[in-house]
Amino acid sequence: MKKISLRVLLAGLLLVLLAAGGGAWLLGSRYGRALIAQRVRQQLAKSSDLVLGPFEVEFSPWRDFPHLTASLRHLALTDTAHGRPELVLRLDRADARLELGALLHGRVQVTRLTLSDGALREVVDSLGHSWGLRGKRRPGPGKSPALDLGLDSLIINNFTIATRNAYTHSAIGARVRVGRLAGRLAGGVVRVQGLLDGQLEFLQNPSGTLLAHEPVRARVRYHYTFGARQGSFDDTRFTLNGDTVRLSGTHTVDPRNPTGTQLDLRFAGDQPLLAVLNTALPPRLRPYLVGAVSPSKAQVTYRILGLSGPTVRPRTLLSFGLRDARLAWPDSARRINHWDLAATYDNGPGHRPETTTLTLQRCRLYSPAGQLDVALTLRNFRQPYVRGRLSGRTELPELAALLTPRGLWQARRGTAALNVTFQGLLRPPPNRTRLAALQRNLDVRGWVVLRNAELLLPARHARLAALNVHIGIADSVWRLSDASGVLDGMRFQASAATVHLLGYLTGQSATTTVRGDFAVDDLNVGRLRGLLRPPAGAPARPNARRRAQARAALTATLGTSLIPQGMRLSVALHCRRLLLPADTLSDLFVRVYHDGRQVRLQGLTGRIYGGEVQGNLAWPTASAATDVAPINFQLAVHFGTLPYQQLLARLAPVRRPAPGRPGYRKRAALPALRELLLTADGQLDCSIDAVRLPDGQSLRNLRLRLIKEDSLLDMPYLTVTVPQGGQGRASASAIVDDLRLTAAAADVRLRYATLDVQQLLKLLAALNPPDSLVTPARRVARQAARTRRASGRTARGRPRTGSMLTNGVLAATLHVQADQVRYAAVRGGQFRLAVQLRDGAARIDTASLNAFGGRVRLSGVLHTDRGRDHHPLHVQTALDDIQLSEFFGVAQAMHLRVLGGDNIRGTVRLAGDLRTDLDATFLPGFDQTQAYLQADIRNLELIDVEALTESLRFIRKERSGHLYFEPVRTQLILDRGEVLIPGLELNSNLANMAVNGTYALDGRANLYVGANAIQALFGDNKKRIERIKNNQPLAPRPHPGLTYVNLRRASGEAKYHVRLFKKDEQRQQQDQLRLQARQFLVTQRLDTTLHLIR
Repeated sequence: MKKISLRVLLAGLLLVLLAAGGGAWLLGSRYGRALIAQRVRQQLAKSSDLVLGPFEVEFSPWRDFPHLTASLRHLALTDTAHGRPELVLRLDRADARLELGALLHGRVQVTRLTLSDGALREVVDSLGHSWGLRGKRRPGPGKSPALDLGLDSLIINNFTIATRNAYTHSAIGARVRVGRLAGRLAGGVVRVQGLLDGQLEFLQNPSGTLLAHEPVRARVRYHYTFGARQGSFDDTRFTLNGDTVRLSGTHTVDPRNPTGTQLDLRFAGDQPLLAVLNTALPPRLRPYLVGAVSPSKAQVTYRILGLSGPTVRPRTLLSFGLRDARLAWPDSARRINHWDLAATYDNGPGHRPETTTLTLQRCRLYSPAGQLDVALTLRNFRQPYVRGRLSGRTELPELAALLTPRGLWQARRGTAALNVTFQGLLRPPPNRTRLAALQRNLDVRGWVVLRNAELLLPARHARLAALNVHIGIADSVWRLSDASGVLDGMRFQASAATVHLLGYLTGQSATTTVRGDFAVDDLNVGRLRGLLRPPAGAPARPNARRRAQARAALTATLGTSLIPQGMRLSVALHCRRLLLPADTLSDLFVRVYHDGRQVRLQGLTGRIYGGEVQGNLAWPTASAATDVAPINFQLAVHFGTLPYQQLLARLAPVRRPAPGRPGYRKRAALPALRELLLTADGQLDCSIDAVRLPDGQSLRNLRLRLIKEDSLLDMPYLTVTVPQGGQGRASASAIVDDLRLTAAAADVRLRYATLDVQQLLKLLAALNPPDSLVTPARRVARQAARTRRASGRTARGRPRTGSMLTNGVLAATLHVQADQVRYAAVRGGQFRLAVQLRDGAARIDTASLNAFGGRVRLSGVLHTDRGRDHHPLHVQTALDDIQLSEFFGVAQAMHLRVLGGDNIRGTVRLAGDLRTDLDATFLPGFDQTQAYLQADIRNLELIDVEALTESLRFIRKERSGHLYFEPVRTQLILDRGEVLIPGLELNSNLANMAVNGTYALDGRANLYVGANAIQALFGDNKKRIERIKNNQPLAPRPHPGLTYVNLRRASGEAKYHVRLFKKDEQRQQQDQLRLQARQFLVTQRLDTTLHLIR
C-alpha cells in the first residue's frame, strides 16, 4: 500500500514539474518573450502617448525557486509631445517574482518587485510645454485596475527623480539609494508603506537654490484611490537637515482639468533657523545672513494648497516660530542672544513673488538692557515693500544685527532705546548697484536714543566711541540733540539737523546735508579728509602727463580733498585744536557753508603760532581738475610778541619726504597753511606788537597787508617802529610759482630822529635768515650735480637755495633818513642813505651826512652773505670841508694813536677808495683796511706836534710849537693800519718842509722830516705867517738844501728816537715807498679815479 502511494506521489510531482517546466519553456522561448513584449506595448499604447524603446524580457524558474522570476531589462520611455522627444523613464532592470500556482490557474500574482538603476524625469520648457510620465489623462473619474496585487516587498536600488520647470524657474532632484517598501492593490486602492534612504540633490526656486545635497530618510505611508484619482500621505515622516518632518495631505487630479494636480499638503517639524530664514526672506534681504550661524531651530508648518501644474504654482503658506533663539555673525559685535518670533510666509492669491507677503505676528528680542518689539509686514518679494514698527530698549549690537547688512556699519557695544515706524521699498543689497541708481524710498519716523555706543564704519575705516545722542527721525531728516562722542580719537559735541547722513557715511547716498553746531577738542584735518571723502570709488590714477597738473590742482584748491562736493554744510564749528599737517590752529570758531559748488568759511577766529587770526575763506568744490579756481581769503592776523627766529621758521618752506620715501603721499596730500596762502587769492592783514630780534632788539607795531592774485603777491604797505625810535614803511611785490617766490622786489624807507648806524646795520643783519639757512655756492653746485646724477633730470626750474637776500630772488631798495646820527665816536646830522639789497650784497648808491664840520659822502658795496662776523665793505668816500680838529678828535676817541683835536686845525677835502671788513659790531678792523686817499688840506695848523718839535729841537719851541702851512695836496695809502707817505711837501711859516715814511695807527712810526735850516733859523716868521693867512704863496717848492731828520718809535707809548742828517736814508726810503705804493695799487685794484663820487 505504501509503495503504491509513493508511486502516485512521485508521478504527481513529476507531472507538476513537467507542467511547470513546459510552461517556463513556453514563456522563456523566443515566441513567448515576443508575445509578452507585444502585450506590454499594446497595453501601454492604450493609455499613454509615450514611446517604449527596445527592451528585453527574461524568465527564470531557478532564480527564486519554487517561484518564477520575470525580468525586464533596459526599459526606456520617451515622451514625443510638442514635436520634441524627451526621455522620461529609464530603468536598467525590473525583477518580478511570480507565484507559480497562480500561473497554473491562469492568474498573475506578483509577490516581490525589484527596481534597479532607474531615472524618472519631468521637463517643462519656458513656454509651458511639458514632458513627463503622465500618460493620457482623460477627463472624468479614474478606472480601477481589474487585478488585485499583494507586494510583500518592493525593493528600489539607486533610483533618481528630477523635475525642471523653466517656466516657473524651479527644480527639484532626489535620489533613492535604497528603498524597502510593501504594497497592496485591492478594490481600486493601492497602499504602500516602508522606508526610503536617499538624498535631496537640489531644490531651487526663482530666488536661487534653497537646498542641495541634503541626506533624507523617509518612512512612507501612502495610499492612492484610482476611482477618485487621489493620493494621500498618512503620517509620512522624513528627515531633513537632521530633523524629522511630518507629511500629511492629499494630491488629486481634477476630473474636469486633468493637466494639473490639486494639492493639499502639510509639512510640520523643526528646521534650522538659517534654512528657514533663507527660504522666507526675499533675495534682497539674504545678504543680511551671509556668514551668520545659529544653533537654534524654528518650529515650521508648511502648507501647499491649490492647483499645481507645468504653468501653475500652488499656494504656499509657511508658518514658523522661534523661542529663545540665537544668531551670530563672524564679527563678534553682530549677534542676537534671545529671540522669540511668530511669522507667516504666504505667496498670496497670485502664487507669485509679487503677491508674496511675510508677516511677523510677534517678534521680540531680549537683552540685559530690555526688550525690543518688532511688528512687520513685507509685501512683493520682487520689489519688497515693508511696513513695520520698532519699539523698546535693547543692546546696540543686537539692533545692528537686525537692521544693517554686512559691511555698512557695525556696533561693538552700547544700548539703544527707540520707537520707530517705517514703510517703503527696501534697498538693493550692498555692492549690487551704482550709487546713482540706489532707491531711497524707505520712510522712517520716530526717535532713537543711543548711550555709550561704539560703532565701526568699515567703508570709512572709522571708529565712533562713547556716543551718546538723541536722534529724532523724520524720513531722511535726522535731528541730533545733545550728541557727544569720540570719532577716531576726536572728541566732539553736536546738535544738528541732517539729511541722508547715515546713507552718506555708509556709502548708500551720494549727498548729505548737515546744519547745526559742532564742538571738537582736537580735529585732525588729514583724518577728517578721509572720513568725509565721497562714497564713490577712487578716481582713476592720472597718467604721467597729468600727474604734475593734478598735484598743482590739489594744492591750488582744497576742492573735494577736504569737504566733498556731496556734503552740504551750514554749521558752526568750535574747535580747541585744528591739527593741520604742518600747522595747528587753536581756539577755533568758524561758520562753514557748502552748497555743493563752493565752501565758505565765515567769521573765522582762532589762534595760530601764538597769534590771533580772523576772517573769511572760500574755495570751489565743483571745478574740473584742469580749470581750478584757487582759494579766496580775507584774513587778519595779530601777534603780541613774536621771536624773529620763529617768524622765519613759519615762513620757511615745509620740509617734506622725498618722492618715494615713507610718508611722501600722506604729507603731500594736504599742503601747509603758508603754502595754501601762496596758492590762494585774497588779502591778509598782519599786525605784530613786537618782533624780538636775536640781538635783543625789537621791531614794534608792525603792520602789513598782503594781496595775492594769481601768481602776483603784492604788499602795498608795511609800517613798523624799528629800534632807536625809527619809523619804517615798505612796499613789495613778488611772483609765486610752485609754492615758492621766484622773484620779489621791495622798497623800504626808514625815518629816525636819532640813528645809531651800528644798530641799523645790526638790525639789517638780524633780519637776514640765520647762517644755517644759507647754503654756500659751492655746496649748492655739488648738491645740484648729485641730484642730476641720481634722478637723471636737470635741475632747471628748481628753487634756488639760501635766503631771499642771498639767492637773487629779492631785490630791495632801502632808504634811510635821520636828523642826528652816530657811528661809534662819529656824530653827525642830516643822514641820508640809499641802498639796493640783492644777491647777498648791499649796494650803497649814496650815503651822506653832515659831520666833522663838513659833509661826508660814500658809495660802494657791503657784502652780507659771509657770516655774522665778516661783512666785507668796499666804498669810495668823499669828505668835503672837514674840520681837521674834529676829525682827529674822533680818531683819537676811537683809540687811534694820531694827533689830537687840539694839535691840528684846518680843513680838508678827502677822497678815497677803501676796502675793509666790518666785524660783528659793524666797526672796521683797521688791520683789515686798505685805502687809497687823495687829500686837499687848507689852513693847516699844527700845534705842539711831538714829531715836529722833536725834529726841530734846534729851534726854539715858541717858533716850532705852532706852525702854519700853505694849502697842500697829497696822496696817501692806508695798508692794514699803516699810513704810507711816499712824499709830502709842506711850506710852513717856519720853513719849507717835506715828510715821507710810514705811520701806524697804533703809534709806531718811521718818518723822515726835512726842513730848510736857514729859513728855520733866520727866516721872518711873522711875515711868512701873514702871507700864509692872506693866501699869498711862499717861495716855490721844492726847496733845495733840506736837512732830514729820522723819527722812529716802536710803539705809541715810546718816545721818538731822533737821528740827524739822514738825507741818504731818506732818499732810499722814499724810493722804496713809491715802489711799494705802485705795487699796492696794482695788486689791491683800488680805483684811483674815484669815479663813484665824482
